[in-house]
Amino acid sequence: MRTVFPSLTRIFNLWCFVLLVSCPSLRGDIEGSESDVVTLAPVTVNATRLETAIDSIPAAVSYIDLSSIQRGTQQLALDEAFKMVPGVFIQNPYNFAQDNRISIRGFGARANFGIRGIRLYIDGIPATTPDGQGSVDRISLGSVERIDVLRGPSSALYGAASGGVILLQTQEGTEIPFMEGRLAVGEDDFFETQLKAGGINGRLNYFLSATDLSYDGYRDNSRTESLKLNGKFSYALDEASTLRLVVSVIDIPIQDDPGGLTLAEAMADPRQARQRNLDFDSGERVEQETFGLVYEREWDDAHSLSASTYYIHRDFANKLPFESGGQVSFDRDFVGGSFQYNYQSDAARLSVGLDYDRQDDHRRNYDNAMGVRGPIVLDQNERVIGVGLFGLFDYELTDTVKFAAALRFDQIDFKVVDQLLTDGDDSGALEFEEFSPMVGINWLVAPYLTVFANVSTSFETPTTTELDNPNGGGFNTDLRSQTAESFELGARGRIDLAGRPLRYELTAFQIDIKDALVPFELPAFPDREFFRNAGSSERRGLEAAFSIELMPGLTASAMYTWSDFSYKEFVTDSADYSGNTTPGVPEHFGSIQLEYEHESGFFLRWTSQWIGSFYANDSNATEVDSYSVSDLRLGLEKTFGSWQVAPFVGINNVLDETYFSNIRLNAFGGRFYEPAPERYIYGGIRIQYTFD
Repeated sequence: MRTVFPSLTRIFNLWCFVLLVSCPSLRGDIEGSESDVVTLAPVTVNATRLETAIDSIPAAVSYIDLSSIQRGTQQLALDEAFKMVPGVFIQNPYNFAQDNRISIRGFGARANFGIRGIRLYIDGIPATTPDGQGSVDRISLGSVERIDVLRGPSSALYGAASGGVILLQTQEGTEIPFMEGRLAVGEDDFFETQLKAGGINGRLNYFLSATDLSYDGYRDNSRTESLKLNGKFSYALDEASTLRLVVSVIDIPIQDDPGGLTLAEAMADPRQARQRNLDFDSGERVEQETFGLVYEREWDDAHSLSASTYYIHRDFANKLPFESGGQVSFDRDFVGGSFQYNYQSDAARLSVGLDYDRQDDHRRNYDNAMGVRGPIVLDQNERVIGVGLFGLFDYELTDTVKFAAALRFDQIDFKVVDQLLTDGDDSGALEFEEFSPMVGINWLVAPYLTVFANVSTSFETPTTTELDNPNGGGFNTDLRSQTAESFELGARGRIDLAGRPLRYELTAFQIDIKDALVPFELPAFPDREFFRNAGSSERRGLEAAFSIELMPGLTASAMYTWSDFSYKEFVTDSADYSGNTTPGVPEHFGSIQLEYEHESGFFLRWTSQWIGSFYANDSNATEVDSYSVSDLRLGLEKTFGSWQVAPFVGINNVLDETYFSNIRLNAFGGRFYEPAPERYIYGGIRIQYTFD
């Protein structure tokens, strides 16, 4: 166990759709009254680009609060906060070189590294590049206050790579300034410290966070170290306008990759790394700086606007477990901005806007000579420019019926300039253009029931990485955009049971997809992913969730997801996968949770998650067994004057289940499996001081 504190320099088909608020959001903010009858405070979200009460949105939206994100959690990966969100399946929380694999209704499941098919924003600044690559490695979960999730296709609002949208919002300063420190330790040399502070000084609202992490990991060659600094400063220019500065710096010198194992290897020794990953010193390093400005102004009750601009620089290098081109590095400059004008009357709202994003990558590939950088084999400049024009409209047809519509046009241009001409000039360009409409309706049938429906479209372009050409440099010009049509119907509401509120949601959907982007490997390039288009596929599903306060302080929640995803037509040069189930997403998965909070400050949360079986490859030749995992969080929060002291303990995988935290889809040689940790214990303490 690490025993010394890090230095202060390291701290800082027309089917259905039925929605509501994920179980954390279903639970909402519960407030007591003198009669001990509780009411649910209204929750508003910005997931539809207009601040709207969550129960008035004709789409599937979930809300995750600060308690679910931070309270007693280990804060290693996003999966900890998403266990009670229906329709969202997350893998790979323990391989930091690959990032979380987040899928919403199957979008994103194809990614073996990074986040695909889902648009990510942090404090209004995009964490998804215009080619569709997403990452949340710049954010520390210990500084995140809330997460809004728009589940399902939404290109009409956000453009490409929008099988769903996740918006993370960090904390803000409070009226009474505070400072807070957190120390957490655990098995496998887990050691994390965090310092954060916030407050309001005149017109300035400020929040700063610094997090230092060191973790050897459960498996061999899975170590990670990181330093993350986040800051948010909001200044009230006058009574009607605010300027917000968002800054983050990350330094991740080590993110080792233990690799995938065969089933026999994983069962014989789950802690082992793949030998080739050890031989080639597989892993990555990342440095990134983010600067963003957001301006908001309200002229009056009818007119407002927002504008943002940002600059992100990313320096990335990795080592892959093969020789030819096995070391990749790139310098990325990612710039852009957004403008949105809003008009609101008594019954209608209209919004029009423009998004502009530009990504410039200087990419170099070198041979990997057993961990040592060899000769350069690829040197090219890649540029991606995305421009999106959008319009949003909603109208209250009656006191109980609300209509919404959106339309967006996107143009995304890819260009590659070959700088290594010894093997010919592989320069080239690609252009993608898409119109994306959406219409929806929300009907308050009764105080305890709201129904909604919508029809929407989405598209995804290949990312620059997915355009990797198996025949040499440049882009794979055979790849086309993936497009989809989504039909949804939903119901949600609240029922008072003996004075206790029960919140529920039910969502059904069908999505028809053309030219789905799917990964594969070639024997000549083991561990290197290429992509191809599947002719067509369809997805049908049901998402359900409920939450009820059983007694003061005790809340029970549950969620369930059914997914019927299959290829309608998918023929390659060597195989016909038509009719097969889409790999990477279980047909059934769900969670139950009990959360108790006593007036003394004691809290306890028990969460059990069940994941059904699913396939690891397009051929459906390999099926991953179902499993269940239970986690326990408990702690005590006590206040002594200006001080709050909060020790906590967590146990992951309480029942010591054997399962796999990640399945590498279509991996060559049966190396699908990344074993998950056994029963794991961590603990720590949080201390806060308020300057009152």
